[in-house]
Amino acid sequence: MFEYTGNMHIHSRYSDGSASIGQIRSYAKKAGLDFIIVTDHFNMKAADQEGYKNGLLMLVGMEANEAHNHYLALDIGQVVKNNTAHPQEVIDAVNQQGGIGIIAHPLEYASNFLNEGNVYNWIDWSVEGFQGIEIWNLLSQWKGSISSFCKAFYYALINPQAALIGPYPQTMRRFDEYQQQGKRIVAFGGADAHAPGIRLGPFHFKIISYPFSFRSINMHVLLQQPLSGHLSIDKKMIYQAFRNASCWVADDYYKNSRGFSFTLCGDGGSWNIGEDVPWQKDLQCRVSTPGWAKVKLYKDGKLVAENEGTEHLFKGIDRGIYRVEAYLRYRCKYRPWIFSNSIWAI
Repeated sequence: MFEYTGNMHIHSRYSDGSASIGQIRSYAKKAGLDFIIVTDHFNMKAADQEGYKNGLLMLVGMEANEAHNHYLALDIGQVVKNNTAHPQEVIDAVNQQGGIGIIAHPLEYASNFLNEGNVYNWIDWSVEGFQGIEIWNLLSQWKGSISSFCKAFYYALINPQAALIGPYPQTMRRFDEYQQQGKRIVAFGGADAHAPGIRLGPFHFKIISYPFSFRSINMHVLLQQPLSGHLSIDKKMIYQAFRNASCWVADDYYKNSRGFSFTLCGDGGSWNIGEDVPWQKDLQCRVSTPGWAKVKLYKDGKLVAENEGTEHLFKGIDRGIYRVEAYLRYRCKYRPWIFSNSIWAI
């Protein structure tokens, strides 16, 4: 398998981002990313710039809807119209184009210090047919952590990473519930990169820069073949990895998660993230983390085992849906790090 790292849910000056496409490309390249996905609000004006530049692949989707029910649309050719009140119609429009639709920042917490306390939650859970849920959104969680002037100052200027506490438990429970219903929903993580300006008293400055965003909440994909350098081929491979859930979400800030692996192994072979395992006796789960971590193994949404170290072996794997969470040990503290998609033992 070939691993590549990308960042998605990015806004440019074509909507409410503060950087040009050229600047975004430059920041992403310096961050060591292999690909990025620009998703401006309500438009795909950057689509004619899709492709490789200086070895970095840029893809273009969009984000639909306004006050709530925000929806990311990837692998589409035409702009999808907003329909905030009836998000099912937005989902259907993306599906009609054969695209990938992702519920964005489904849960947000209000901050009276930012954006007048507004939140952009997903409120219509009667919808069907979407492909993914953004389980971890950098900007959304950062904003929701600002509960005082002191925290605003600390998180904005001193340690923005301290605001990132991992996917909200309510979001993970909903994700697990969909999986248990047999729905192959994919977990995504997004930067929601804007680098907006804020005012704190007499001070005005930009927060959550693009360089910071591109080193934080990333998507890692596993491909059967290496990227070719050709837009049409590589675009198809990356989006297929998303569709297959052959990917994981990671906060790469303190340590890049490149090299992480999660497999189920048996006499018949081994299976990676996103794959179905024909169940057999004596299945084992093997997890390798590129740094000392506490790894939690979940089966059907419930925690069933834990281990600390860099190599993690879990035996007695029964039928079920398995995913793992890894918490990086950094400066005597465990920090949220890796959140995998699932392997289905059926």
